[in-house]
Amino acid sequence: MAPRGEVLFEVGEHRIRRVSEEDAPLIRALGERCLEHIELHYGSPPDPGQMIRELLTDLPPGKTLGDKFGMGVFDGADRLVGAIDVIRDYPEPREWYLGLLVLEPNQRNQGLGAKLMDALTWWLLQRDAAWLRLAVSEHNAAGQRFWRRRGFQPVKQVLAEFGNKKSVFHVMRRALEVQ
Repeated sequence: MAPRGEVLFEVGEHRIRRVSEEDAPLIRALGERCLEHIELHYGSPPDPGQMIRELLTDLPPGKTLGDKFGMGVFDGADRLVGAIDVIRDYPEPREWYLGLLVLEPNQRNQGLGAKLMDALTWWLLQRDAAWLRLAVSEHNAAGQRFWRRRGFQPVKQVLAEFGNKKSVFHVMRRALEVQ
């Protein structure tokens, strides 16, 4: 586990590092700035604390916290402006699962998401990852377009319930290579 504060990778002025319980107030504040993301997935009323759980403790069956990498995206002023969550070797060895990539609204539509994915891909390749998998809600048309542009292909659809909302999620994956 990387010590608190250790930079895992950088994207321009943005530094990406692991987050911990000590960062909970920053993560909650990010959740408050990203309420539409939370509502899209979990329904109303949105709970900004949900992002804390996603980044720090949510795990699929059979995985441990040692397999989880909750990361914060910090800008040049050391302000948390985004979050990334990946799980190692899930659902298969050498396949990682991206559970969350969210940026606060004023950081979106400027190419940062694509640059973060390029840097994350490089970071995952350094850890012998071969595939990246994710699930995107049927209600998130912009997200579906983003992931398709990044080379993700549909694998299946699943019905899942998060909070008080049932949704169809498109499970997508792509082979990892530097883009």
